[in-house]
Amino acid sequence: MRRPAGCFVTVEWWEEAPPDPVPTPSVCLWTGPAAGGGVLLARTGLTGIRRAAVLDEHLTVDADVCADARGLDCADVLRGSRPRPPAEAVRWLAEIGPAGPGCRLAAVPLTGGGWVARGGTDPGVVTLPCRVPPEQWLFVSCLHAWLVAGLPLSGMLEARPRITYHPAIP
Repeated sequence: MRRPAGCFVTVEWWEEAPPDPVPTPSVCLWTGPAAGGGVLLARTGLTGIRRAAVLDEHLTVDADVCADARGLDCADVLRGSRPRPPAEAVRWLAEIGPAGPGCRLAAVPLTGGGWVARGGTDPGVVTLPCRVPPEQWLFVSCLHAWLVAGLPLSGMLEARPRITYHPAIP
């Protein structure tokens, strides 16, 4: 999936599996019992037809490719697209954000798998060992919706989420 420098994302909450066809591209994060056993469905674009409860709509920006400072300042979510070693990722998060006035979350993939994120009420960074590849950047939007729902990033460790990804149709 091509990673846009910035785009709007909608995250819906489903009590059970979303019906087919699932919008493409999209990521489903199956939260497990920690969040009531529902599914967060993140997809590009703003809400058109309401299919479920819209939990969150936000602007996500890839800080690795965005050269526009205004774009970074307007972001609700800052994400890195280039995997980094753990120490470099922590430094990157300390430098990049959450930085702007509306930014609530920053996250970057780790070399070898996993992600680190900073935001919400958790002090410092949270390392998420889940095996979500960097190209599945909509995962970060699910993390933002997790925060919007009032859950701490560290709670994602207990949730042991399962991820499914639906690529764009060529």
